[in-house]
Amino acid sequence: MGISEVLESIQNAIQQTSITEWLIFITALVYVLLAAIENVWCWLFGIASSALSVYLCYTGQLFLESGLNIFYVIIGIYGWYQWLYGSKEKAELEIISFSLPKNAQLLLIGGVIWLPLGFISGKYSIQVMPYLDAFITAFSIVATWMAAKKILENWLYWVAIDALAVVLYASRGYHLLALLYFIYTLLAVAGYIKWRNKLKTSSALH
Repeated sequence: MGISEVLESIQNAIQQTSITEWLIFITALVYVLLAAIENVWCWLFGIASSALSVYLCYTGQLFLESGLNIFYVIIGIYGWYQWLYGSKEKAELEIISFSLPKNAQLLLIGGVIWLPLGFISGKYSIQVMPYLDAFITAFSIVATWMAAKKILENWLYWVAIDALAVVLYASRGYHLLALLYFIYTLLAVAGYIKWRNKLKTSSALH
């Protein structure tokens, strides 16, 4: 396939993209951009994007993704509160970093959620790509909690999760969402670098 054919394929895919996908694309992109610069309003756009994604994923038979987005709506409200009042002084949270043992515990928790979820969804539903979807679901739960707590390493989790989500959404024909998650992957790298630099500056000042 030549470059012109690839471009034509992308153009056709974008033209066939639903309004719902466009709204998810825009609100989700704003969410990540605002999160990367630590703007608390990111959670509002995250909630809106997740609410729209519940419907889209359900109609695409991505049931775990649909359930995950319900969780995103709930954790979005939690994250909004945490960023504003989550410190011991009931003030704005500061960025923190977890040690390797603590991250290992979180990876274990993600694994405990992932494998049974993949097995159950593959055996008892018509879920598409059950183990891949279950992996994304399980570790997105962990990473979203980490983001709500402003744990630096959440961005590293998102790099892996978003890259896998590109494969998942592309396989279902959601080309715009696949593109969105590719952009997410790049922004997750940028978010990690920005938060890490801010944490270093804050540690130096203290």
